[in-house]
Amino acid sequence: MVFWIKQEKASADIRLEDDIWTHSIYAASDDKTILNSILAAKDKRVSNLVKYCEFESHYERIIDIARSEILKLSLVDSTKALLLARMIESTYGNNNFCKIRLYNVDLLPAQSYFYEHDIFPLAFCRVVSNGLSLEWHLNDSVWSTNYKTPAFKTIHMKINTRKGGMPKYTDKIRSIIITLAGDSETIEIQNESETDMINELTKEVSKFDPDFILTDNGDSFDFPYLIHRAEENDIEENLILGRESSIPLKKPVKKGTSYFSYGRTYFKPTAVKLLGRIHIDINNSFIYNDSGLEGLYEIARICRMPLHTAARASIGKCLSSLQFYHATKKGILMPWKPILAEQFKTYDELLAADRGGLIFEPEIGVHENVAEFDFVSLYPNIMLKKNLSAETIKCICCPNSRLRVPELKYNICEKKIGIISTSLKMVLDKRAKYKELNNNSNNDVASPELKTIYKTRQSSLKWILVTSFGYLGFNNAKFGRIDAHIAVCAFDRQILLHAARIAERYGFKVLHGIVDSIWVKKEERENNAISIKRGQQKYHHDDCRELKESIHRETGFDISFEGTYKWIVFVHSKIKNHRHLPVPNRYFGVFEDGVLKVRGIEERRHDTPPFLSKCQSEILEIMATGDNVNEVKTLMPKVKDTFDKYVRLLKENDVRLEELVFTKRLSKNSNNYQHRNTIENNALMKLNSEGKFLSAGEVLQYIITDYYQTRSKNSRAIPIEIIDKRTSYSYDVRRYTELLTQTCNSVTEPFGLKLEKLSENV
Repeated sequence: MVFWIKQEKASADIRLEDDIWTHSIYAASDDKTILNSILAAKDKRVSNLVKYCEFESHYERIIDIARSEILKLSLVDSTKALLLARMIESTYGNNNFCKIRLYNVDLLPAQSYFYEHDIFPLAFCRVVSNGLSLEWHLNDSVWSTNYKTPAFKTIHMKINTRKGGMPKYTDKIRSIIITLAGDSETIEIQNESETDMINELTKEVSKFDPDFILTDNGDSFDFPYLIHRAEENDIEENLILGRESSIPLKKPVKKGTSYFSYGRTYFKPTAVKLLGRIHIDINNSFIYNDSGLEGLYEIARICRMPLHTAARASIGKCLSSLQFYHATKKGILMPWKPILAEQFKTYDELLAADRGGLIFEPEIGVHENVAEFDFVSLYPNIMLKKNLSAETIKCICCPNSRLRVPELKYNICEKKIGIISTSLKMVLDKRAKYKELNNNSNNDVASPELKTIYKTRQSSLKWILVTSFGYLGFNNAKFGRIDAHIAVCAFDRQILLHAARIAERYGFKVLHGIVDSIWVKKEERENNAISIKRGQQKYHHDDCRELKESIHRETGFDISFEGTYKWIVFVHSKIKNHRHLPVPNRYFGVFEDGVLKVRGIEERRHDTPPFLSKCQSEILEIMATGDNVNEVKTLMPKVKDTFDKYVRLLKENDVRLEELVFTKRLSKNSNNYQHRNTIENNALMKLNSEGKFLSAGEVLQYIITDYYQTRSKNSRAIPIEIIDKRTSYSYDVRRYTELLTQTCNSVTEPFGLKLEKLSENV
């Protein structure tokens, strides 16, 4: 294991190696002769990969109440864990996982080192090296909220090709631009010789010696392209951008991986690592885009993941690493393949259990003076406070437990705290502390810059909490279990129903409720807490504060009062013949302070072209100035003028193509779609004709050029990559005007304005 250490009082970075340590995997079997055969090194193919092996005592499964003797296999090469596991399974298990069970196989060696030595990235510590091994003495804690990080040096690198339009590996390098972070200085490398440009790039990187190199598409194109161009010029050995002076960049073995998560298919390109530096592909890092480097630091520390891995990992993978650490400390092994199956349920049991969260269907239409309450991190807090984890639900050690899941009566363990609960406690506590530090107006010590850091750190932790519930029921999660997932929903239904009953007891009517949020309105009757303003019934915030405190006190879960809406719209379904049905997660409204809240409509959708979103947003800003329904209706002439302005821009061809781009994430490989004449298929065919084939999970971006095929059968839509300054593609004015009309009607129709005929008058 190689470490790069940044010194506290010296500028030079130190490279240290731990030569003694090596990654280990574990093997278990009911047939001890199999384990003894491995121990005796009877199969040389297996033994050649093993440095040494011994029996150790561990919990094989998370639900086990007693340790077992497990064979530990320490590897000669830490990167060969998967190869060794497959070889053992095929040799001793006849490819039958049940015959021999393997653990810690797909655990990254770096993570394993962090867990075993109880350290984490960016830890402030003292390191002692005896030449072969390292001793770690921490002066830091993952619980810390005031930790400091070194002054890292960062550059942004961009590669331009000589051809316009869609870049290809065959295109020659036009220029390489290096921008120094925090500085206006930009270095442009440009030369007729590609060899000279690549050599100059390596010299500039070595001279500046950055800790972080940021790219826009480094994993998916820039670095693979750079490697290809170096090979074409026979200088691939010179392409050294990391700190390991003898190791050049290597071409990724595969393009990337498609995976399915939360109902969508995603694509992750193979990561290009720069040894000794951190490469972050901005377009391939959710954490960096959401929370910046400070959020990445927090995730890497708390989840004990290398910065490079954390930058590209899904939030679920980060959460798993946090769970793995706590499992390791408890002596629990991580199964290579999930081994906890859902317990059998009868049809009646399944009907009662698998019902999800509670939803009160919203009342369609516009409502005034509506208060919104949201439970604070409800699902993670349920898992923490109710001790819901894979090993605590229906445990065998506490069949007569007094702790029971409502409705289902599942027993909950009283003797141990679950891995899930243990993992979430730190995240919940640290996020609450960061929010307190950021919101504390009396905190004179915290500068604006420090408060920004607190905000980004708590934002990154929020995503772990958001993911925690879904991962509990994920079939590939190492410590997931559907029974625990079901139990969380049962508690949620009980809590939200209890909150609704409390609201009704206080004289409120429930207009809508979904999982952890509830919208209520004071019933129209005389009440001392009700004031009359502008002829409309309103109530003091004292009513809401009293309701908030009562819900918190009676349910035991914290709930926040989000505010009172001047007006809010719950919309109906857009599906034909279903317009009488409400849509629970689609609404928009404006709070008393003028702040808009929008969910589910076009402005919030990632696939909506920016031009349409901008128009809808501008119309909503106009409507937000109205204090009630009648005032909003008086603003409709101004809304019409705004709509007309945008239609005029379309008709005068005064809209940039970049503002009209549709974005669609593919659910399968582009060549697996049926050959139907759809807009997306048309764009994919154009892309394929240019030699680019998208994989499942990758994003297709296109503009509509001839929706009704009035000019050509082959140009209904054009991918954005094909368009450049030399092309003459133009957008379909008629179709975009229709879509603009539909987008605006989504927010104006509830107030009686339908804009479909306005475009004819412009």
